[in-house]
Amino acid sequence: MIHYFVRIGVLGEIRLASALAPVQRGRRVVVRSPRGIEVAEVISERRSDSGRDSDSDASVVDPPGYRIVRPTTDSDELLVARLERYKTQAIEACRTRLDRSASGAMLLDVDQLLDGGTLRMHFLGDVDTDAQRIADEIAEEYESVVRTNHLSELLTDGCGPECGTTAGCGSSGGSCAGCSGCGV
Repeated sequence: MIHYFVRIGVLGEIRLASALAPVQRGRRVVVRSPRGIEVAEVISERRSDSGRDSDSDASVVDPPGYRIVRPTTDSDELLVARLERYKTQAIEACRTRLDRSASGAMLLDVDQLLDGGTLRMHFLGDVDTDAQRIADEIAEEYESVVRTNHLSELLTDGCGPECGTTAGCGSSGGSCAGCSGCGV
């Protein structure tokens, strides 16, 4: 097992994550965390005090809850970019509703998981009942929009260019990572 420090989330938290295969520094990776599936950046490999690789150090245990699944793919990056648009809309809607409410909470930013259905909102100040209600409403609306738009795009475009054609993933013997999810 190899251990890496990864930067994860909008707040740039540094966590120790394990991996089964080597990953280059600076590479974006898909990480399974206690919150779900997220995208992180590899900062560095963890080295023991003796300078040996971390996987040869018997005193290192598998870090709880953070495992590098794989480097991101082009499809992952496209999904992140698409989800980023929805996240921006959710942030704007939340800030507008907070301004109109009696809440004193201020939304700083939002962590978005790769599943597209999970938002984790970061507030400045106490989160009162109004702020909690607004955050819950926004998260529900976001999840609904993501589900609806994702399904609509899959019905229109499939899981990617040439999906369902003889040149694409729907061809006999061909497959792609997205086909299991799009049903084509």
